[in-house]
Amino acid sequence: MRYIRERLSSENLKKRIIWTFVIFFVIFFGVVILSYYFLPEGLLRNKNPMQNWDHSGGVLELSLRIFLYNLLSVFVILPASLFATKKPNEKNYISAGYTAFFTLVCINAVVLGTWSFSVESQAVPLVARIIGSFDLAHRAGLWEMAGQLLICCAVAHIAIVKSSGRDTLKRNIRDIRLTSMEKLAFLIGLILMMIGAVVEGFAINSQLS
Repeated sequence: MRYIRERLSSENLKKRIIWTFVIFFVIFFGVVILSYYFLPEGLLRNKNPMQNWDHSGGVLELSLRIFLYNLLSVFVILPASLFATKKPNEKNYISAGYTAFFTLVCINAVVLGTWSFSVESQAVPLVARIIGSFDLAHRAGLWEMAGQLLICCAVAHIAIVKSSGRDTLKRNIRDIRLTSMEKLAFLIGLILMMIGAVVEGFAINSQLS
């Protein structure tokens, strides 16, 4: 665990991204499999009224609404990233944004594992669900989560409240600085989320038409 924490909190952005992707795939598909076998189908369907999409305004309007809805995840990750912790014997603080991100990943995994999509469709076997998630032309999940991942890694060092045991360090929010590569990763993350929204918009529109 310490080995993983060191990589997630690394000063090297590339290392943070690579290791977060590795952990993401393990957690996401692990939870998909567990929820498929141990949770009832449709468990989370219609639990969020904000996901009852109306496609009457057309694909572009629907995609924009989906993108704005998905941005809520960014507004969860960003505030969480303002806090970081480490054990007294560790070198780097690890961002609480990772906890927020992986929580969102688990929710998405349960949705896929229990086939709880807002637009009802015929459920498919587990292997088809996993393989289908890589159909990037018709499935938005990996687009959106990859975008969230890049954003999470980009802001992993913006913490203004850092805790280590009983010791707490604080700094002014105006002291937050992102490197040029972190800014680029953040921007690419938003672009991937936008692509995911468009893909999902077309998919929902085709199912509801």
